[in-house]
Amino acid sequence: MKKIAILFLAVATLTSCYTSRMQGSPAAVSAGASIGGVLGSIVGDRAGGYNGSQFGALIGTVAGAAIGNAVTTPRKEKVQVEEYVYEENRPSESYYAPSGLQITNIRFIDENRNQTIDANEKCKLIFDIVNDGDVAAYNVTPIVEEISGMKHLQISPSAQISYMPVGNQIRYTAIIQGEKRLKSGEAVFRVYTSESNGALSDSHEFSIPTSKRNK
Repeated sequence: MKKIAILFLAVATLTSCYTSRMQGSPAAVSAGASIGGVLGSIVGDRAGGYNGSQFGALIGTVAGAAIGNAVTTPRKEKVQVEEYVYEENRPSESYYAPSGLQITNIRFIDENRNQTIDANEKCKLIFDIVNDGDVAAYNVTPIVEEISGMKHLQISPSAQISYMPVGNQIRYTAIIQGEKRLKSGEAVFRVYTSESNGALSDSHEFSIPTSKRNK
């Protein structure tokens, strides 16, 4: 009986080893039955009452089925999770769509026509936005920003354009206000557009002198 117990322990050990190698339940059942047939013949010689190969096949089949269930089920769950994460996390292709918008005819107009932003002076920055692409543009936002860090300048908030069909052209005006404490120097502006799909047009950068002189 002790030898039979030892053989059962050997079967369990071999089952554990094969679990790490089998890739599906059919292969695991076949391998388990083969191992059990060999070991069963030895047990049959010692125990009697059972045919050795039948006893071994019974043990091997049960062990092989257990291996198949242990290996196959986690693989199915892993594949389902990987597919779900891939679909959910894949970025939308439209986010990387190139912009067909172009900015042209940029003009600066100040009140005293000295081509300088003076303290307490209201100026206009005018430019055209043209949809030169192949598709319509939605929720177009013209952006005018000062990028040099010049203080005491106010720029009017952007007015969004909800829809621009192909070939459409819009003239846009931004107001730039020089405050009372504006210093003499040079302001650098950047102008571009953004769309609801994340596309950005080419940007234009230019400088305009500033003066602390009051009107």
